Amino acid sequence: MKKFLLYFVCSSFCLVVLPAFAAVSIKKAEPVAKQETSAASTTASLVPTVINLVSGIQQLSSKQKAMTAECIPTTQELNFVNNMMKEWAKTGTLSVKEVETKLGWKKCSVAEGGYESSVKAAAIMDTNNICFDYFSGAGNTGMVWEGYPKAVKVTYCEDGSNTCKDKKTASNIYEIFNLIDFDVADYTASEATMAAKLLNKIESCSNAKLSAKKRAMWGEFLTDTITNIGQPTSTGTIMEQVGSIVNSGGGLGSLSTLGAFVTKFAE
Repeated sequence: MKKFLLYFVCSSFCLVVLPAFAAVSIKKAEPVAKQETSAASTTASLVPTVINLVSGIQQLSSKQKAMTAECIPTTQELNFVNNMMKEWAKTGTLSVKEVETKLGWKKCSVAEGGYESSVKAAAIMDTNNICFDYFSGAGNTGMVWEGYPKAVKVTYCEDGSNTCKDKKTASNIYEIFNLIDFDVADYTASEATMAAKLLNKIESCSNAKLSAKKRAMWGEFLTDTITNIGQPTSTGTIMEQVGSIVNSGGGLGSLSTLGAFVTKFAE
């Protein structure tokens, strides 16, 4: 009887109490601060690059145009430009023939390796008769971007041999990326950072010229970024970097309104 009563009491208690505990749910707080910091960091790291971009790229020496370490593209940069070229080809802005005219280069006779051969020949004969490799073969045949230029990097000997100790590096990445006229809004945050970095190197690492239209487009992005920041922490981070560039005399030429923004946020 006692055992039965004890069992009954315990059973009743468990039936009443356990559901109450089961109803309690603890949720982990969302990492809001972490997300804000990440967004601020991404934007802040992009702003200095854009300032240099829209303010006019400084004239650099011919040595730098000869593909020094700072100009040699990485695999990540080459892949980025080739992916963007495929996306740009979808817009139908220029046909392959029109691309040839704008670049001043023809398609190579073969899809791969033609650019390298033309670079070697140009070095020996001191000419600029360069052709471009293009998308073809598996994954490209029948696609919109088939036949469009492909960014590549090659090494070569200026004397035409294959055994020189001091090999040079050449790439068409900057000329090809200069064709792409996407708006800043067409890029994701990470893509915009890469795009600004490459655009910033176009004139210093190649013979291509950045158009006033592109500089103006990125200048508008910079203006909107500085004037429309919503979070105080983000504003402080960005303006700290902007201020450091201004104070260091980073050549802000055409970006004459930047000073007004710095003064406004400093108040």
